[in-house]
Amino acid sequence: MKQKTIIITGANSGIGKEAARQISAQGHRVILACRNPERAHETAREIGGETLTGQLDLASRSSIHRFTDWIHQEFDTVDVLINNAADFDLSRTEPERTVDGFERIWFTNHLAPALLTDRLLDRLISSPQGRIINISSKGLMVHPFLTVDLKDPMFKNRPFSVSKAYYQSKLAQTIHTQWLAGQLTGTMVTANCIRVTNVRVDLSRFPDLPQWMINLYRLKSLFSITPEQMAETYTKAALNTEACNISGALLEHPFKENALPVYAKDPLVIEQVMHLTYRQLGITPSISYEVPASD
Repeated sequence: MKQKTIIITGANSGIGKEAARQISAQGHRVILACRNPERAHETAREIGGETLTGQLDLASRSSIHRFTDWIHQEFDTVDVLINNAADFDLSRTEPERTVDGFERIWFTNHLAPALLTDRLLDRLISSPQGRIINISSKGLMVHPFLTVDLKDPMFKNRPFSVSKAYYQSKLAQTIHTQWLAGQLTGTMVTANCIRVTNVRVDLSRFPDLPQWMINLYRLKSLFSITPEQMAETYTKAALNTEACNISGALLEHPFKENALPVYAKDPLVIEQVMHLTYRQLGITPSISYEVPASD
């Protein structure tokens, strides 16, 4: 078995950590891309194997640049990128801004993974079979009419809701996956999206939650799967041979394809959301594929 190099963002805890553990156990090199280097080193020691760490704060553009510069210096190939990290501070009542002036949830959960992926595309294309795995949420099912607000995705002129901000960013990542799958046609790189279901939440990470919300999550935990169970789908999407020829799919536990929302696969919507994405990032896409004209 050829050893693969797999980057997982936000792998200090939860599903990301369990996916790192499972992937490392199969003999692969895992890079924990995390904001807190001390916690990342502790996690790497716990997992063992060839588990490395790289500091990455997805709320900082300069941090993304430093991390990807380090990857380019150290590795010729990246086989799998799992954009797992997300900002979903349930206690937040007002929008927060990143150091670069973006609304934090929109940037961390959507613009940052798009930028990170773009800057690592050359290393993914160098892999015999590169894979990009974005993360969405099954919670979108209770927001069937949600769209990406193309005029105000960062809640500058509309009431802020942490839930709306989060699910908008996850919808945008589903769309990002569709766009990547199309752009990467003709390469050996695939792009898929995992829809995370109801997973038990470590409430100690949210000390400021009101009691009613704590009670709600405790109730939900009775019907939740464990992070270890959800991580199995991450691991299969990253390593299984059956995933080699899947691209543009919406996957969920226990590793099965699901129907994409109509909105998320609309070609015009995909074009509009990705045009907005790259305009806000101020860059042009690193890869652009056009279907050759037929004779």
